[in-house]
Amino acid sequence: MENSFHCYICFHPTEEEFICDRCENYYCENCSYTFTLHYQFQGGRCYRCSEQSRKGDKVTKKEIRSNKLKYIFNI
Repeated sequence: MENSFHCYICFHPTEEEFICDRCENYYCENCSYTFTLHYQFQGGRCYRCSEQSRKGDKVTKKEIRSNKLKYIFNI
């Protein structure tokens, strides 16, 4: 079976490289905060660890539930 990676915040499918440098959980592009060269650091953190707001649109509880069920049942 192929490895699949899901955001720990909204359970949306994501890529292997989207891993938080602080909590080491996977996150999606909408839940990301990427440091720029201005900070002289290359890396990424989820929005919870970076103390920033979400990058993308807000996800409803219904969408999170749906994503979580898809994750659990590998749909």
